[in-house]
Amino acid sequence: MSSELFADGTLQLLEKSLTWRSVGQETIASNLANLETPGYTSQEVNFAKVLKDHLQGRPGIRLALTNPRHLPGAGSKAGLVQDTHEPPDLDREMVNLSLNQLGYHTSVAMLIKKLEQLRSVMEAQK
Repeated sequence: MSSELFADGTLQLLEKSLTWRSVGQETIASNLANLETPGYTSQEVNFAKVLKDHLQGRPGIRLALTNPRHLPGAGSKAGLVQDTHEPPDLDREMVNLSLNQLGYHTSVAMLIKKLEQLRSVMEAQK
């Protein structure tokens, strides 16, 4: 049973979810910081699309390091952030912030439950 707890991919998916939510937080913060910037268009992370792509085996774009002296690329943000082609709107950004925080806290709660399951199994096998 203990191998099933690790093999189901839940921990990896929750890790990715927290990463995606962190990128979402950074994106929303950038939009809020640029509310008054002329010509700035807001960015967004479409969490549903990112999750669907991940579950279908299509991870975000990754940059290849072909030389050890190359600087690492955008990493976790590559392929996640999209331009909305609209100026940022305070009300919309605050709604997005609330939804993103709710998703983050939900992922953390699920991670805690999963870790409690793992601890339970390990203690039962002592």
